[in-house]
Amino acid sequence: MRRTRQERYDAVIVGSGFAGANMAWLLARAGKRVLVLEAGPGLDTTHGELLERYLLATIKTPTAPYPPDAGALDPSRTNAPRPTTEALLFAWNDPARSYLEHAPGSLPFGSTSERLAGGTGNHWMGTAIRMDGADFSLRSTYGHGLDWPLGYDDLEPYYRQAEQLIGVAGDRAEQEEVNGIPYGAGYDYPQGPIAASHGDRVFRARVDGAAIAPDSPALARTTSTPAGRNAGPFMNRSPCRGSTSCTPICPVRAKYDPRVTLRMALDTGRVELLAKTVVDAVHIDEGGAVTGLHYLTYDDVSVPAATGRTGEGVATADVYVLAAHAIENARILLNTERVTGRPVANSSRLVGRHLMDHPVHLAWGLMPAATPFYGYRGPQSTAGVETLRDGPFRRSRAAWRIEIGNGGWTWPIGDPYVTGADFIYGRNDSGTNPERSILSNRRYLEAVNGILTRQLRLAFLVEQEADPSNRVELSDTWTDNLGIPRPRIAYGVSDYVRAGFASARAATTRIMGLLDATDHTATNPSAPAAFRHDGRDYNYRGAGHMCGTHVMGSARANSVVDAEQRTWDHPNLYLAGCGSMPSVGTQNPTLTMLALACRTVDDILARSR
Repeated sequence: MRRTRQERYDAVIVGSGFAGANMAWLLARAGKRVLVLEAGPGLDTTHGELLERYLLATIKTPTAPYPPDAGALDPSRTNAPRPTTEALLFAWNDPARSYLEHAPGSLPFGSTSERLAGGTGNHWMGTAIRMDGADFSLRSTYGHGLDWPLGYDDLEPYYRQAEQLIGVAGDRAEQEEVNGIPYGAGYDYPQGPIAASHGDRVFRARVDGAAIAPDSPALARTTSTPAGRNAGPFMNRSPCRGSTSCTPICPVRAKYDPRVTLRMALDTGRVELLAKTVVDAVHIDEGGAVTGLHYLTYDDVSVPAATGRTGEGVATADVYVLAAHAIENARILLNTERVTGRPVANSSRLVGRHLMDHPVHLAWGLMPAATPFYGYRGPQSTAGVETLRDGPFRRSRAAWRIEIGNGGWTWPIGDPYVTGADFIYGRNDSGTNPERSILSNRRYLEAVNGILTRQLRLAFLVEQEADPSNRVELSDTWTDNLGIPRPRIAYGVSDYVRAGFASARAATTRIMGLLDATDHTATNPSAPAAFRHDGRDYNYRGAGHMCGTHVMGSARANSVVDAEQRTWDHPNLYLAGCGSMPSVGTQNPTLTMLALACRTVDDILARSR
C-alpha cells in the first residue's frame, strides 16, 4: 500500500556507504534532520556475525561475509541483488544468474559492490591516497578523457576533513615529497604510517632507484601507503594485527568502515535509517524541483516467494541526495524516466555514461629461497610505487601505480589453499609443485612453507579514461525481485588503457629481474576478461572502483552535476559518490569520493541558511 511519510526532513539520503553515512553525520552535527534510505539490511547484523560468515565460507571472496547467501547466483530470488564475485567467476554473461546484464560485445565489468548498511565500504581495503595535479585535467593536459570543474587546491581542505573522518594513517612528508602536492601548513595525518612489511623492505632494497618504465625517466621509489587503518589504538578501534583479510573484513575492526559513522549519526537522534527500502523513482514538480523519492520495501533479503515487495512510500525533504553507488544512482534516474517518461538530471543525456574502473594488471612471482617475501602477514598492502603516476607518456598510454601485496598469491590463484591442495592431491594447478606426489606430513609442511613464504604479488592499477561508450543502461528483459529493471552494462578497454597494460607488463619483467624472482604471471586468452594489444594477450581484473555515470563538469551540456555534485536540472537534488568523478587517475577513489561528499555538505548547509 502506497503511503507518504508524515515526517518531513531537512535531507533524504539514499545509501549508507562512505558518502551517505558521512554526509548524514555531518548534516546531523550541523543540526539537520536526516532520513537515510538503505536498499539492503541495516545494522541488525553485527560485525561478529559478518566475520563468522566469512570464516565459515568455502570460498573467501570479497562478497563472502555479506548477505544474502541464498541467491548469490540467482538474483531473481534476491530483493536487493548486487554483483558478486561468484557471478563474475561463474556466470558473468548469464543474467539468469548474474545481477548485471552485459550488452552484446561487452567485456565483463570486473568489480563488485554491496547493498547493506555501510555499502561497499564494508569490503574496501583501506587505501586512502589523494589524487593530484593532472588527474584533474586529463583532457586539457594530455588529450584524453574529461577534465574536472575543480582542481586539487579546491579539494585539498576537504581531503584533510576526509582523512580526519576516517582516521588515516600515513606519512605526510613522504607523500608530499613523492607526489609534489601541498598538504597545508601545519597539517598531518591523524596517525603515523602503518609499519612496513618484510616484503616492502625487500622490494625497496632491490627496486628503488631503478627505471622500470621504458617510456618514463622517473625512477621507482617505494613509499608507505596512507590507509584508513589503525597504526595503534585510535577512535575506539584496535590497532591492526596483520590478519591479511582487509578485503573483505577486518577481524579486529582496525580498518575504518562506514558503519562506524552511521552509528555515530544515529546516536545524534537527528538521523533515521530505513533499511530494506529500495528507491525506484524520483518525483519532480513542473518547476523542476524534487518533491519526493518513491521507494519499495521488503522483509527479507532472500525470498522463496514470487514477489518480495511488502509496501511502498514516498520520502519528502528539502534536499535529496542519491548516494547509492555509481551504478545504482544511474539506475534510479534511468528507471524514473522509464516510469514517468520524463528525464531526471539527464538534459545532457549523459546519465549512465562514462563508466570507469581501474582495470588491474596482476603480476606474481616466486622469490629465491634465500630471499623470502613472507606474505600472509600484515594488511593486504602497506606500500606501493607512486612515482610513475604522471608524465608526458599519458599522451599515448594510461598511467599506473603499483600496489605491493602482502597476501601472497591469494588474489591471483586463491592461495594458500590452492598450493596446499596441489600437494595433497598430487596435482600441479598452481604451477609450483615440482613433485606432483603426495608427501609425508613433515615434507608437506616444508614444501608448502617453502613456496608460500616466497610468493610475491604486484597489482598495477591502470588508469581508465572517461569513455561515453562505457555505460549503464536498463535491461529490457531482466528485473529484480521487486520488479525494477536490472542494470545492463556496456564495457570495454580502450587503446589508451591497453597501452598502459603493455607498459605495466614491461615494468613487471624489469621488476622480476631486479628481484631475481621467477615470473609466474599467467595469461589466459580464452578468459572473459581478456584482450589483445600489439599481438599479445592480456587479462585484467576489476579493482572494485565503480566510477563515472553522472560526471561533474562546468556546464549542463557536458555533465550531469556541477562541482558541488548538485544536478544542473534540479536545484535540490545532489548525486554523491564516485559516479561524479570525470577521471580516476591511478589512485583508489574512496578518499576523493569522501572529500567530494564533505564539499557537498558545505554547499547544502550554505544554501539552507
